[in-house]
Amino acid sequence: MAIFEVPSLWPIFLALTFIVITILYQTSSLFKYHFKLIAYYAASLCIGLAVTVYSLFRPKDPNNHFFITRCVNLFLKQIVGMDVTVRGKSNIDKEEMGILVLNHQSSLDMIPMFMMWPENCVSVAKRELLYLSGTFGLGAWLCGTIFIDRLNPESARKTMQDTAEKIRKEKLRVVIFPEGTRNHGGSLLPFKKGGFHLAVQGQVPIIPVVFSSYDNFYNKKERRFNEGKVVVEILEPISTKGLTSSDVTDLTERTRQVMLKTFDKISQEVKS
Repeated sequence: MAIFEVPSLWPIFLALTFIVITILYQTSSLFKYHFKLIAYYAASLCIGLAVTVYSLFRPKDPNNHFFITRCVNLFLKQIVGMDVTVRGKSNIDKEEMGILVLNHQSSLDMIPMFMMWPENCVSVAKRELLYLSGTFGLGAWLCGTIFIDRLNPESARKTMQDTAEKIRKEKLRVVIFPEGTRNHGGSLLPFKKGGFHLAVQGQVPIIPVVFSSYDNFYNKKERRFNEGKVVVEILEPISTKGLTSSDVTDLTERTRQVMLKTFDKISQEVKS
């Protein structure tokens, strides 16, 4: 009789499947890499759906992100096996408003990012994410994410001007990734200036936030995904009081150099 016609055999089938998956997970690094990626994205999709439903009852509220933080802490961090240490949280708390500048390595940034996420904070993201990331895009919109059309410079400038006004009016903190794309190269890419123009327009401080390298446990090229440690270093705010658009280039480079120095330091720390 076929297995599907004998319900009593299902527990044995499931137990054998679990044993095989466990053995492969423990013995094959390639299987472990793909298994953890699938588990991570599946969990992220579920969290995105849960956040969307939750945020429907309080749309566009920046503090909806704390629901994501709880989900990430309870589920996603455990699935990945990421040990996150956050330092310098007081550097965010001392500033009522500001532009949080984060380095961007991969989609795994979601975990350390929500381990340090402050109150009354929203993020800036490319407009494509709203339409191409499923429930995550809708959930992000309901959490107050500011979407920028990078293919339309005039629209992007208008969005940034409106955001500068919104920061002052609602006393917001805003998260940006100035590299503009994911960087797997083990350093920092050149910074785009949009977020720094935003800080100068709003006369609010830049708050650099640095995630250590993931290379001690995750490497896309090598198909390696183990458990590991990440240090999040929140640096002293950089004032923009009295600065003008002519100072943006210098401000951008100064911020990048401070973050690069910190990145090298804490990345070396997690490897030891």
